Amino acid sequence: MKKVLTILVALIPLMALGQSTNVDKMITVVGFADLEIEPDIIVIGMSAKESEKSNKKSPTVTMENEITQFLGTIGIEPDKFTLDRYSTNTQYGLFTTKYNTTKSYKITIHNINLLDTVVVKCMESGMNNIYIQKIDHSKIDSLQNILLVNAIESAKNKAKTIADNMNITLGKVNSVNESFKIVGNRSDYYSNNDFRLEEVYVVAYGTGSLSRGRAGSTISLQKLNLSKTIIAQFEIH
Repeated sequence: MKKVLTILVALIPLMALGQSTNVDKMITVVGFADLEIEPDIIVIGMSAKESEKSNKKSPTVTMENEITQFLGTIGIEPDKFTLDRYSTNTQYGLFTTKYNTTKSYKITIHNINLLDTVVVKCMESGMNNIYIQKIDHSKIDSLQNILLVNAIESAKNKAKTIADNMNITLGKVNSVNESFKIVGNRSDYYSNNDFRLEEVYVVAYGTGSLSRGRAGSTISLQKLNLSKTIIAQFEIH
């Protein structure tokens, strides 16, 4: 009985070795696809301050109405002009009370050619610290799906090339992992800063030299660089 047990114990490492050899018959390939696109959405940020008596009409409200009406004349819907942040404090005097207010705004523009026109109008109306807050693309999700398909094809072609040149046969896919990266904006797809355009500040010191009929700039915006990576593991025979 002891001899039988000794033989079984001696065979266990050999059995484990044989199993691990089969499991290790894999190849891992990386499929990659990327795309560079022109953004078709731009979000600009800006701010305004006021310090007025409580019995006067707010100048920022007048400015907001003026900008909203102007945007409507160039085809930008009112809901694309929104209040982003708001802060105010009260200053009490002997005979009057003043309110010191700071407001920050966002305007979403879907026609990039209107950027200069909108910026000039906002500066003329009294906005300052105008800057590019974000750039984006209206079809970014569908473009990501196209890149995913291309990355999968890339991984499959690499695996086939390896198999054909090493006289091996591909088996079933053992695992697939997908990742992506966007550079440009969308808060790196909602969280970190890889996707953020550097903020470009346009500070208004006066509007006397600005033309009301200014045409759109021919300078291109920073492009969005999208990429997909597929890591696939195939069994081989």
